[in-house]
Amino acid sequence: MKKYQCTICGYIYDDAKENIKFEDLPDDWTCPICGAPKAVFKEIKEEIKEEPKEETEEKEEQLTELSNSEIAYICSNLAKACEKQYLEEEQKLFSELSLHYLNKEENKNGTLNDIQNSINNDTEEFKKAMDIAGKYQDRGAKRVINWASKANNMMNVIINNYKEKGIDYLKNTKIWVCDICGFIYVGDVPPKACPICKVPSFKILEVK
Repeated sequence: MKKYQCTICGYIYDDAKENIKFEDLPDDWTCPICGAPKAVFKEIKEEIKEEPKEETEEKEEQLTELSNSEIAYICSNLAKACEKQYLEEEQKLFSELSLHYLNKEENKNGTLNDIQNSINNDTEEFKKAMDIAGKYQDRGAKRVINWASKANNMMNVIINNYKEKGIDYLKNTKIWVCDICGFIYVGDVPPKACPICKVPSFKILEVK
């Protein structure tokens, strides 16, 4: 018997506990927690952990200049953090900073392929960021990077569905976005809790 895990929300499908094997599920079957398609599930395999090799030379970290959109994104997240701590004045200032840098960013209208390429590039950067967070044992950073990576995966899923089904994919339904981690959900009613960061549904906002 095998187990399969959703790469979006972490839900595990266990062949031993279900009435039907995962591989026998129909292609249009979706994750019962986050609605992700069967294709994003990965088989869970036992990994043999190797002893970490000692590094003879410590690599020098390279600093890069952030773009306006990246600064805007950081300020937006800081504003949300202030909101959770009831720091209203700080939240307002970070929100204004986010809007300031967002307005400085050039308006770029790309194709869906351009967007997916950007998502894939972000995914590679997330891997590097996770390595750095692991090096400094920063659990908070690792949690946020994990959220962002899963939200990225879900964006890829939605774009692929849109490419396959066209505009009908979004007709007569709603789009929801988690205000905390960026998780996107397509459906009439949002989940009771975000499958990625676990906040309640009132933090999952409808896109107008």
